[in-house]
Amino acid sequence: MLKQFSIILSIYFLGELIQKALGLPVPGNVLGMLILFFSLCTGVIKLNMIDKISDFLLENMAFFFLPAGASLITCFALLEGKLTAILAVSLISTFIILAVTGLTVELVQRFLGKKSSKEARSIENEDDKSNKNGSGTKTKKAYAHENGTKEVS
Repeated sequence: MLKQFSIILSIYFLGELIQKALGLPVPGNVLGMLILFFSLCTGVIKLNMIDKISDFLLENMAFFFLPAGASLITCFALLEGKLTAILAVSLISTFIILAVTGLTVELVQRFLGKKSSKEARSIENEDDKSNKNGSGTKTKKAYAHENGTKEVS
């Protein structure tokens, strides 16, 4: 677990270093997340190399919001009188985030649905080639189940 934590921490500091060295307007922790994302996509870092510490951090994420909440309390005098504006911005941004998240999930599901349909068709074609009588009943059942349709025989 210490090794996994050191990988995450190294990537975080790499992001901070890049941000400071290049003077980028993007925060270093965001750069670190991008580095981690591309490292996972390219296979430089395997998921099993950071899975336990990632689960631990996700399970205890609320703990990391405590410093931000404590900072807000110390700045309460600055926020006084602007409560309506802050609540309005919070509500509007929450609805925007919900809408964008919902649309993103729908797009990803649609993309994955098309991808799995193509995979099912390629499996069906392979099955038809290997099955000389051309029935392909297993793949037709799987394809029908996946798309929520009835199997046509």
